[in-house]
Amino acid sequence: MGWFSNNKEKINSPSEMSPLEAVTHLCASILLADGHSDFEERMVWLKTVEELFPEFSKERADKFLNEAHITLKQKNENKRMEYVIDVLYRIKELLSNEQIQLLGPKISDLIEADGIIMTTETEIARIVQQILEIKINIEESR
Repeated sequence: MGWFSNNKEKINSPSEMSPLEAVTHLCASILLADGHSDFEERMVWLKTVEELFPEFSKERADKFLNEAHITLKQKNENKRMEYVIDVLYRIKELLSNEQIQLLGPKISDLIEADGIIMTTETEIARIVQQILEIKINIEESR
């Protein structure tokens, strides 16, 4: 009975995401901007979700990060940016202004975490600033 059943959990679309899920998908888009995520970037993501959602479940957050990796790797660059925009509108809908303001410096830290600032990361930062109306400071002379 279990061999052929399609028992996989569905990955939520941005409009169905929880706050933790949406922030994780945004962070994953930055993590994967250079094609892979490294330890430093993952630690910044973890610190971000810990600060934004103190009661979060690490297992649930890891599940969302894995789902984000799967989802983002299946998309070409244009579709990935469209997806990020949808996720940002969901974040704007779900998070308080205080949480959104906290997200700005965290995204800066995430972009700078591996010491290499990719064009895709700066493009995501520009879109984040536009949609969430926050400032992201990136120190490009590292």
